[in-house]
Amino acid sequence: MLQETDFLLPSFKPPELGLYHPVGYVWAQGEGVSTIILPDRNVASRIAQLAQGKKTVNDKQLRHCAALLSFAHLLGIQFEPGIAFHELAHRAGNAEAEQELGWFRAADNAPPQDMLNVALGRCDGVSRTYASCAVQMPDMAKALKRWNRNYIAALKVLELDVAKGKALDKMLHLLDWMGSSLIFAGPAVMLACVYLGTHSPSRKNVFKDKNSKDRAAAIAGVKNAAWDITHLSDFIRLVNKDPHRTEAQYLFASFDTHLRLTTKLLLEISKLGYGVDQIAGQLTQWWSEKDAMRIAHEIKAHLDRINSPSHVPKTSDDPDLIPKMIEAGEQRLIAL
Repeated sequence: MLQETDFLLPSFKPPELGLYHPVGYVWAQGEGVSTIILPDRNVASRIAQLAQGKKTVNDKQLRHCAALLSFAHLLGIQFEPGIAFHELAHRAGNAEAEQELGWFRAADNAPPQDMLNVALGRCDGVSRTYASCAVQMPDMAKALKRWNRNYIAALKVLELDVAKGKALDKMLHLLDWMGSSLIFAGPAVMLACVYLGTHSPSRKNVFKDKNSKDRAAAIAGVKNAAWDITHLSDFIRLVNKDPHRTEAQYLFASFDTHLRLTTKLLLEISKLGYGVDQIAGQLTQWWSEKDAMRIAHEIKAHLDRINSPSHVPKTSDDPDLIPKMIEAGEQRLIAL
């Protein structure tokens, strides 16, 4: 079931038996390497709903989450949903995030057989009554610093998307703007490469309500996209902490097709190397060969710049610089 649905993205090259074969995880455990699943907001929420007793027969995603829980339980795979609950706390407050995290932990502690029965359609929801686990979270409602940067970048991507002009010019403008006004944010660049690409699939769910007359709803959609980028950036951050998998290997879980495409793009480029040809080769999924090469040259120039020994990261004496950039980006979006 998991193999058919395929909503997991690995930070590692799966064994020849495949990503969903148990032997690979048993072997990793024997080598002292733990496996950790990082669920996005959608997956984390559905796992919590399982413990709350939600009906599942007509909800494939709930059954697939039950399958994931069963698989993880039986193989000693852990969950780390921190970013998902940062996102919820930021949107709805700490109290609601704590409540849902309690239900998430209840599902995570459930007997594997109960979740197996749900996954395989033997019952319509869990067969027993669960109680929410008591949890105490630190103040997670305050936005993460990297989310603020991702939000500014996401506002700019949508601003460019709505503007007139060629897709290539928009992408190049974004790269130039990042270099001069913000930072070169790799995950945000990858999202833009897929989203703005001339060969991209449906993009309607990337920036929800982007054309709504209610511009507050449009802004909420950009915030959601910024959290998608933050999930991706946290995944990459953890992978880079232990690139040789001496302690842990990670699986990113998401039902979001566009987010999975973006994640795959970033993982493939990091695996193949950051040469112009390697970057362009991956970008041809979304751009013509000529445009992909032009974008790849610009990305490589930024990477060379920020990795140069003489590079000095941007700083500002203005403590309100980030809030000002956010406000300016939101005002431009409201005016569209």
